[in-house]
Amino acid sequence: MSTSDALTPTPPSRVIVRTALRHFVILSVITLVVLGAGAYLVCRRVAQDAALMGAMVRAETLADSVAAPLVDSEIRDAEPASLARLDAVMRHNMETGSIAHVKLWSDQGRLLWSDEAALIGRTFELDPEDVELFTTQRTTAELSPLDKPENVAEQADEELLEVYSGTEDADGVPLLFEAYYSTAAMREQERRIMLAILPVALGGLLLFQAAILPLALSLARRVERGEQQRSRLLRQTVLTTHRERLRIARDLHDGVVQDLAGLRYALPLVATHLPDGPEAASARDTLEQSREILGRDVEALRSLLVDIHPPGLAGAAFRDAVEDLAERTRRAGPEVDVSMPGQPEWSIEVARVCYRVIQEALRNVATHSGAAHAWVEVVRDGPVVRAIVSDDGRGLPEASAEEGVDALPARPPAEGHVGLRLLRDHLEDLGGSLEVGPRPGGGTLLEARVPVDLLGSG
Repeated sequence: MSTSDALTPTPPSRVIVRTALRHFVILSVITLVVLGAGAYLVCRRVAQDAALMGAMVRAETLADSVAAPLVDSEIRDAEPASLARLDAVMRHNMETGSIAHVKLWSDQGRLLWSDEAALIGRTFELDPEDVELFTTQRTTAELSPLDKPENVAEQADEELLEVYSGTEDADGVPLLFEAYYSTAAMREQERRIMLAILPVALGGLLLFQAAILPLALSLARRVERGEQQRSRLLRQTVLTTHRERLRIARDLHDGVVQDLAGLRYALPLVATHLPDGPEAASARDTLEQSREILGRDVEALRSLLVDIHPPGLAGAAFRDAVEDLAERTRRAGPEVDVSMPGQPEWSIEVARVCYRVIQEALRNVATHSGAAHAWVEVVRDGPVVRAIVSDDGRGLPEASAEEGVDALPARPPAEGHVGLRLLRDHLEDLGGSLEVGPRPGGGTLLEARVPVDLLGSG
């Protein structure tokens, strides 16, 4: 075997690690975006709940500690002096906070006091859920639609948070405290809470990603080492197969073929020693028939030697070898057209794989297809070499046409198709593929895709 035929190992590639890290980074970014969006929504909800709870606590405190102690029978009787005192205290508290409006309700729905003086003393119908608060110490809050009759003064505002708190006045009479808070202040509080907790949540995600990055790198390197070991084993398998084919071819050529060829040439010498009479005619005919049989056997063995180990596939010799396969197929009947570069741009290892594919495909064309014409095309397509063999024969059975190589009928090797399955498995081991299907216009189309960088050889 020549040096050019050898499979030379190449330095370890970092492609697997780079690919794994690229996938890890992409998936990490996607994960961070998804988790970050989830964290943002959760933090926003927490901030909203916290801001809402803060508003409820402030309203409840103002109701129990400030407003309720100032409400008594004089306020319920609308005594001007008591109302003025309550008005002063409530407005002072409104000025120092985010409260936009305040109302104090009796259990009959009468407004005991409001920052809108025109509403004091008027009676309105309360919602059932608000009426229930008179007998409890609960506090509720919601964004107000400002569409109730008592909201005439507030309808100029864009949006207000309405808080109701049940309490008791100085005389122990149930009282309902209602406050309207500016949502702008609440949003600002939400923003401050978000700024406090969101960086912590996102920072935790980033730290987690940083923590698992070394683990991902370690796993990628393990995969790379495993892939390198697999490539070495495949490379050794291909090299061993090539050497074994070469050994078998040499043994046949130097042994059986030479002996049979020598015997074929010796038979005429034997015939010269036979008598010339008619009694030796049968022996001479037998010797001639034996000579013809030996001639056919020698030619068959020489053809088999070419199949087992082609004489040369480097450079332009690859096209010559494919043309020889085409010529042998033509002698079986079908016309064959070959289309491929005169000087291939790929390694001899790729040429060997393509040669086996074309050899098996043309054998099936000549034996099974019943085709009148076949086409062979070998072309480089980016990182792969495509070897395509098609014919205009009877085509595949319907099930086979849909399922490809896997659906081909199980036949002995002499009938074909088993070779295609073996080729398919071999190509997949090498990182390539083999597909068989119907040809447009009728017949069968076989396409093999062989990586140019076959096991790091190209």
